[in-house]
Amino acid sequence: MNRWFLSLARASAPTVLRTLVSSWRFVELDPNSGSAGPPVRRAMHDIYALWHQQLLMLMLRHRDEQIAVMISQSSDGDLATPIVEGLGFEVIRGSSSRGGSRGIAGMVEAARAGHSLALTVDGPGGPARRCKPGAVLIASRAGIPLVPTVAIPAAGRALSSWDRFLVPSPGSKVYVTYGDALSIPGELSAREVAEWQTRVDGEMERLVDLCESAAGRRWPRSLQK
Repeated sequence: MNRWFLSLARASAPTVLRTLVSSWRFVELDPNSGSAGPPVRRAMHDIYALWHQQLLMLMLRHRDEQIAVMISQSSDGDLATPIVEGLGFEVIRGSSSRGGSRGIAGMVEAARAGHSLALTVDGPGGPARRCKPGAVLIASRAGIPLVPTVAIPAAGRALSSWDRFLVPSPGSKVYVTYGDALSIPGELSAREVAEWQTRVDGEMERLVDLCESAAGRRWPRSLQK
């Protein structure tokens, strides 16, 4: 790809995305009743756990909040980093597959410096909707709560990617909810980490069902479904 074109795309992407999100109408739902209401005041020191499929909506909703996010050490990560930074996030490079230990340490350090964190807990490459251990380990080591977070559009498109990445249509309503904060203890055994992963999976899927009910449609879960 032409380097000039790539540089232009990186520079313009944050502006294009900010324009897109300004057309969406976010509706926050109570995580238990599913009723719509005003945004709930959340703690400023949490880990937002989200599925990779719903990344775009939640990233744009929380732009300019200086939340620390982890981006993989890959060519795709190299492309994404300046865009995400342009949306007002703190970027930590690493993943569960490449630079994982360094990425986890960087996220823990960012939390101790006072940042909230956000993690695509099934990213960067799946399997879709299966929480990886990294999110549990970061919450455990940083000593801050993990908040299951979900966003579902009423209208849009699911891309033909491994996670069926969701892109809402301009003007669409986007239903969002934040589950109860999960306080994960320190010094976990491998079995306990796996148990917390299962618990996160279950709560995330409950919240997806709640938001899809409000949106009046069910989106595909993965490329196979």
